[in-house]
Amino acid sequence: MVILLDSLLNGLTLGAFYALVTLGLTLIFGVARLVNFAHGDFFMVGGYVLYVLSAFNPLQLPYPVLVILTTLVMALFGIVFERLVVHDMIDRSWRVHLVATLASSIILSNAALSLFRSDAKLIPTTYLSTIVNVFGTPTSLQRIIVLVAVVIVFLGLQFFLERTWTGKAMRAVSQNRDTCVVVGIDIRRIIVITFALSAALAGFAAALLAPLYSVSPTMGLGVTTKALVAVVLGGLGQVNGAFFAAFLIGLLETFFAAYIPNGFAYKDVASFGVLLLILLLKPHGLFGRKIGL
Repeated sequence: MVILLDSLLNGLTLGAFYALVTLGLTLIFGVARLVNFAHGDFFMVGGYVLYVLSAFNPLQLPYPVLVILTTLVMALFGIVFERLVVHDMIDRSWRVHLVATLASSIILSNAALSLFRSDAKLIPTTYLSTIVNVFGTPTSLQRIIVLVAVVIVFLGLQFFLERTWTGKAMRAVSQNRDTCVVVGIDIRRIIVITFALSAALAGFAAALLAPLYSVSPTMGLGVTTKALVAVVLGGLGQVNGAFFAAFLIGLLETFFAAYIPNGFAYKDVASFGVLLLILLLKPHGLFGRKIGL
């Protein structure tokens, strides 16, 4: 039972990690019709932003303030990325999108490698060393914070998309661009806001999860891969589907690693195997809808 509860908490934490990153990737795909292969590097950049803020903190700002600052810096980073990389090629084919975002991923990872070297950076916090008991199972307070935060972020994102004018405009752009142009919605402005929000979510995820996991220059590719698996598994463009699919992948990988011999080395087989199985049975994903004929 102890192993079961510990695996459950680890799986939920890993799922929260995937969910926070996946939400931003889903937003970009839904609104901009673009698969951002550099999205995992947004998470990596956010981790290094937190590392720099923690290492050079003359005002001794507390960790929650550093989380907010990292999120704001990454929102600005998302705007800059959209203006420099995406703005001029957003209306071109998916092949151009693929090359541009992959090239951006390579540039970002190599820039981080040059600035911070290849060794992983650890960012300890007081919450990480604080142990609490959950149903008799000891775990880090940092994990509990991550789980609570991801629920709040998901509910806040739902409120933003359904109740605010900008959120409704984002949903409208994702559904029918031509109609949005007719009614006067500035599509380019909405795309900029989407990239800012997506990068902010990645930065927020990095600020919460960097203390639990190390930050390295090459981590972006792995994060992007798992986020893409969650997006496809949940249904392309489906925010709710991607969110729940991310938790499903996190739990699946954790239990596979805990209960299968040498499972940790092959845990990726579990997530990709389930993805292939689901796509064979339901090609549009768990929560996706068939479009067209």
